Amino acid sequence: MNQARTNRRIIRRETHSSRAGLSAVTAVLLLAACLWLGTESILSLLGRLPLVASPQQLAALARDLPKAVLPAGLVATGAAFAAVGAALLLAAVTGGQRGRRPMASERSALVVDDEAIAAAISRRVRLAANLAPEQVATTVTRNRALVRVRPTSGITLDPNVLASAATDEVAALRLRKALSPHVRIATEGAVGR
Repeated sequence: MNQARTNRRIIRRETHSSRAGLSAVTAVLLLAACLWLGTESILSLLGRLPLVASPQQLAALARDLPKAVLPAGLVATGAAFAAVGAALLLAAVTGGQRGRRPMASERSALVVDDEAIAAAISRRVRLAANLAPEQVATTVTRNRALVRVRPTSGITLDPNVLASAATDEVAALRLRKALSPHVRIATEGAVGR
């Protein structure tokens, strides 16, 4: 196996979460239901008393259900089952994203955590604006980094300088996927420093 392929596999494993837990829970629930129905069927064939309800009782219950339950209840139950099915299908099709991003490197698989990216951007903007650490906060989402700056009261900040500092830091990180920084300067300032 060549190095580039190995690096891609490592990066994929580190940036996407496994669906094994959800699959196992779903399989255990379906297996329990099938085992229960199988046990009820075998007990019915042997002429023994059912654990909960015999297949004949279950069939009668399903046949009489529309008469016994209000239509709104049936619609709500059907919608709940459809929502669970859609959620399971969506979880199966989409990969779970972790808060990590790959960095560009030819020699090795480099992955950086979103919190580390946010801290680096905050530090760079804070140094450019000469602010205290608590006056700059960064949140990294899927495609952008939102930098919230609370200036010191009475001091105006140049948004272009702060945006340039954030852009330079993102470029220095050499992320494989572009991350666009957005700087928002609060209208209320912090008292003193």
